Parts: sequence; structure tokens; C-alpha cells
Amino acid sequence: MIFEIKSGKAKRINTKDFRNELELHQLIDRNLEELFEIRYIKDEHVTEKHGRIETLALDNSNRPVVIEYKKTMEKGQLAQANRYIMWIRQHPDAFELLVRKNLKTEDEIDFSNPRIICFAQDYNIDDKCLALALGAELWKYQYYENNTLVIVRDEEPEQLIKTKPKSISVGKSSAITKEKKEIKTAKTVEEHLSSTTEDVKKILGEFDERLFDISSEIERYSTKASILYKTSVNFLELQVQKSRLRLLLRTKDNQMNDPKKLTEEIPKSYGWGNLNRVIFLDPKELNAKYSMDDVLELVMQAFKTTQ
Repeated sequence: MIFEIKSGKAKRINTKDFRNELELHQLIDRNLEELFEIRYIKDEHVTEKHGRIETLALDNSNRPVVIEYKKTMEKGQLAQANRYIMWIRQHPDAFELLVRKNLKTEDEIDFSNPRIICFAQDYNIDDKCLALALGAELWKYQYYENNTLVIVRDEEPEQLIKTKPKSISVGKSSAITKEKKEIKTAKTVEEHLSSTTEDVKKILGEFDERLFDISSEIERYSTKASILYKTSVNFLELQVQKSRLRLLLRTKDNQMNDPKKLTEEIPKSYGWGNLNRVIFLDPKELNAKYSMDDVLELVMQAFKTTQ
């Protein structure tokens, strides 16, 4: 429930409905950057065999995103979204062409880690189970009479245990050439750790254990280059080096309370966006120059920028 406070008195704000599913769809699409740091590509994209995709997007880690909307609770939402992901996997060239055409970017697309985002007022147990298998994000919304929109991540079912062709390449010229595309697979966390020391592995184990205690919203996924932690957006990028861990932290307006001056500013020219502070977790310095508590306090600040 939401209350408006005036002169010390609380007045309940009632919910209201969108006129139709399209109104919800258009509102979220217009605000993807603010909500999820996702770049809108196209909506209502018609495919030959996979149906009409409601929204296609690209996140700030260059992962393909499909978004599926339902005004209330309906069965089959996840099955539809999964069908759209299959289209991306089977037609990476077509998706890449849409990215190049609409976003004007030459960044490499991470086809190994596509995202599914669903919006609805609620979800049934079947969709919640399927979401775990697909790694999908289920977001619930409520719309209020004062034009406030509240979105929250749906919790996992308590009884479930979560376990861990051709392309279009566009060069600097205006020519478009077709070439065989080999989709790169993401490195697992274990593969990232394979070339580092036992001390670094131990530190990451302790770090992860304590980080996930902060909130059930936190997710971890890996790419070819790094390990990322997110809620609705990434707040931490972790890079495994030979003898230490490099942590890139998200800030708001580059503001961070860092009394021990453990972080360094990342220049904007490096292209890391809101991940603009860096700190190192080094076994030789941990407990000598700083503690794990010191590092986690800084990471907590990064996490809070997503709330």
C-alpha cells in the first residue's frame, strides 16, 4: 500500500488500471533507460515463425533482451518470451542488423547471455518455475491514482532451489556483408578462476557469501570478460586477475563515501558508464591495509544506487 502524508495525516492512494496492455507496454518502453539501463531497439517485431516480439532491447552489457507484457496474470507469458529468445539464438544476424540500424553501435553483442524480462500484476506457479529454468526476470507492477508506478522483482517460489548460422557485420563503410557467425560462449565463474591463485579463490568465496546475504534481489552472471552482479541493473563488475580481484563499482553522479580512499575514479573516456569507481581485493593487502567489511561497505553503496 502507498500513503500520501499531508499535515501529519496519512491518506491511502488507491490503485488504478491501465486502459489496456498497450498503455503499459508503451510506458515501460519509453523508460527502459531509467528503469533498467536498457536501450530500446524495436517493438512489435514480426518474425516468420516465432510470432510478434513485443519489445527487443540491448542492456548495458550488450546482452539481447526480450520484454513481454501482460496487463494482469496470464498463463504462457514465459513460453512466449522463450520463443522470442529462440528467434534471437537462431537468427543472430537479423538481431544484429536491428541493433546496428537502430542503436548505431558497433559494440560486440553477447549472444551467450540473452535476458528475458516479463511484466504483469502477478504470476502463477508454472511461470515462476519456468522462470527459474530460463533465468528470466519476473517484475510485478502496481499503478496508482497519483500516477505513481511501483515495480518489484517477484520472489522465487519457496519450494524451489535455484541452481546455479549467419550474421550481418557493418564496417566503417556503408557496405553490408554476410559472414558466418560463431556465437561466443560465456566463461563460467570456475573458468574465470582457473588462472588465479588459491588465495584469490578463497577471497572471492568469502566475498560472494557475504554479498548475497545483503539481498535476495542480487544476481550473478558471467561473460567472457568478467563476472557481474545486478538487481535491475549492474552495480558491480568483477574481473579476476592473476593475483587479485578488480571491482568496478556503480555510483550516482560519481558520489561515494570512501573515507579510507580505497577507490579510484575511472575516467569517462574509458566507457564504463556508471561503473566509475574501481577497487582491488588483494590477498596481500586484505586485513593489512583494509578489511572485507571496508570493501563490502563500498559495494553496499553501489548496490543502493539500484534501489
